[in-house]
Amino acid sequence: MSKDDATWLNICYVVFAGIVAYICLKALSTVGIQFGWSDRYDAWYPLASNIVSILLGLGAAIWLWSSKERREYHLAAIGEVRKVNWPSFPDTKRMTMIVVVVVAVFAVILGLFDVAWSRVLQIILP
Repeated sequence: MSKDDATWLNICYVVFAGIVAYICLKALSTVGIQFGWSDRYDAWYPLASNIVSILLGLGAAIWLWSSKERREYHLAAIGEVRKVNWPSFPDTKRMTMIVVVVVAVFAVILGLFDVAWSRVLQIILP
């Protein structure tokens, strides 16, 4: 793989660390509110939850980065995505409209069947 792919992979690992740290921070603040720790330990709980969140985010990124096989797999996935022939915007718009029309037609058909079966069951089971 090219150096560009490895650079993008490292950037993804850093973004992953940030996302994990943010989720851990929100989870720790929720747990702190739920158990009353944020009120009871007002002096140090926010700092401790920030530090723990950052450490968990960094730990998750280091765990991803540490395995050579895992990095090679991610680089191979990036290489495969580069080979994909992505559709143009007009093609995407056209295919989306086809999906919307088909879903609408099936929604109407299912709605009619639902109304018909409810009327039939009201006749059979008064």
